[in-house]
Parts: sequence; C-alpha cells; structure tokens
Amino acid sequence: MVTLIWNKKGLQFTARDEQGHNIIVDTDIESGGLGQGFKPMELLLVALAGCMGMDIVAILQKKGGKIDSFRMVLKGEKNPEHPKRYLKIYYEIECKGDYKREDLLRSFELSRDKYCSVLATLKNPPAFEFRVL
Repeated sequence: MVTLIWNKKGLQFTARDEQGHNIIVDTDIESGGLGQGFKPMELLLVALAGCMGMDIVAILQKKGGKIDSFRMVLKGEKNPEHPKRYLKIYYEIECKGDYKREDLLRSFELSRDKYCSVLATLKNPPAFEFRVL
C-alpha cells in the first residue's frame, strides 16, 4: 500500500509506503509543479527498472556471476496526445564483471518472461476499483 499526500504547493505530493519511506512526486514548473521530484510516468520506469534490475542481478549472482557494476537505463516513447501513455519502452543494460554473457541474457529473459511483477502487471492490467470519500 502507498499513500499520496498533497504538499499544498503546486502539484507536488509526498508518497509514503507502509515502511515509512518517502518520495516526492512532482512535475515541471511549466505544468504547475515545482520541478523537485519524480514525475509519475518516470516512477513507472523506476518501478520497472527496479523490479527487473533486482531480478537480473539476483539470478546472475545465483549462476555464479561476479558483478562489479550494473546499470539499466529505460526510456519511454510517449503518445503525443492524451492519455500520454508509453507506446514503447526501450531498455539498455550495462553490466560489468566476471560472468557469462549467456547468463546475463538468460537472467534478463527470466525477469521479462517470468519473475518481474511490474512488467507482468503492465502486460496484463489489473481490474481497478475506485472509491471517493
């Protein structure tokens, strides 16, 4: 569960999880925000990269790989009209260390096809239930 609270400044909010971690959700100044936090669509990419990154690193390490550094860049191509959803998401993975390339590729495939719950949710959207108090 996450809770989103408006900060009473522009379009800036604080998001909090059940463990008490906070992040600032905002938008650019031109759109009414303060430009001091992640935009919601960027957070979608963060969730996807985080989910897949954790899977890939964990699987690669279980296969005996030694990772010195891992970097994943995701870029979304947006629909120019509303809703400005992502039409395509591009992945770039850079992993340095002592491992077999085929193990890295297999780790990516396992995350993409089996383990990443964020990607699975995007591929098969859940039912939504809204309640306004």
